[in-house]
Amino acid sequence: MALFPGLILVFFLTQFVSPACASEDAPARARELNELRTRIHDLQTRLDAKRKEKTREEKTLRSIDRKISTTRKALQLTEGQLQSGRKQLASLQQQQKTETRRLGVQREQLEQEVRTAYAMGRQKQVKLLLNQEQPDAVGRMLTYFGYFTRARAEKIDALKAVLVRLEILQGDIEEKTVTLAELRGNQKSRVTRLADQKRLRAQAVADLKQQLAKQGSALKQLKADEMQLQELVHSLQELLADIPADAGQNRPFKTLKGDLRWPTQGRLSERFGAPRGDSGLTWQGVLISAPEGGEVHAVAQGRVAFADWMRGFGLLLIIDHGDGYMSLYGHNQALYKEVGEWVDTGEMIATLGTSGGQTQSGLYFELRHKGRPVNPRKWCRGKPSRTAG
Repeated sequence: MALFPGLILVFFLTQFVSPACASEDAPARARELNELRTRIHDLQTRLDAKRKEKTREEKTLRSIDRKISTTRKALQLTEGQLQSGRKQLASLQQQQKTETRRLGVQREQLEQEVRTAYAMGRQKQVKLLLNQEQPDAVGRMLTYFGYFTRARAEKIDALKAVLVRLEILQGDIEEKTVTLAELRGNQKSRVTRLADQKRLRAQAVADLKQQLAKQGSALKQLKADEMQLQELVHSLQELLADIPADAGQNRPFKTLKGDLRWPTQGRLSERFGAPRGDSGLTWQGVLISAPEGGEVHAVAQGRVAFADWMRGFGLLLIIDHGDGYMSLYGHNQALYKEVGEWVDTGEMIATLGTSGGQTQSGLYFELRHKGRPVNPRKWCRGKPSRTAG
């Protein structure tokens, strides 16, 4: 674990620079961030390889959890595109109706003018020109006929323009309809894939539980998982200690005690400090039971310090809030933020799930100060069922 703090420290030190420097060296900063993420991924792989207790069942579960996360995010993207496409199609169809009505009105006006012109006839204009008794009327009538002719020509041009717009709109509608059909096909395919992955995951969870039961190592793994998380948080805490507490922070986290909103809606099924069965361990956070796929929100502004799969916690996201405060979100179905990203209070960061071997969907939520767990109920107001992020 010794390499981990150094890498994260490089990342955070490269991120806390003045806006002027950032704008002048944005490409270099982007390269540094990409390189750092690659190195963290490589480090995670090496750390995983060192864990002798990692089993085939665990690797299978981690792989499936990650695939489900990828599929769920792609499905959400497709759903967003479908929703946007439907709105665009509805707008195009409304424009088409408007232009069709305009076309009808202009046709009626033009037909009326043609009938009027036909009724007046060319003979009336010739009689006016030969009328020697009212020479002033001749000029006025010629001006009128000229205006009438130009107005009729303008209406014809306007009618042609409407027809062109209708033709373009029809093409756009047909194109959008085809796009929506393709998106619906993609969505159906991803829904099927997600269902298949969930079936594979259920089998992987069952295999893992069977393997632990055979070895009688469930308690050993529970303790190892807790120690691993503690080691990760401690390492992050050490390297973040030198970073200014107010960097990117609108309000110090310590002043938010009792005023935080819960990260999701649900029921508190496990409470802070309660015994974890007969393991001799206690809950370091809370477990909020809620339907799969629900949104998880950041409880406060901060920077993502960790976003990956961890045994016992599944897809885990950790946000650093400065001054030694961190919030942890585990068992997610999908993570929507990456290491180094800033998040705002209430911003969606993940969706609820069962990753890490859970059979019931929900969110594992922790708050820590200088590495030590603190009771979320003393920091969040009300109950999760009444105060979603």
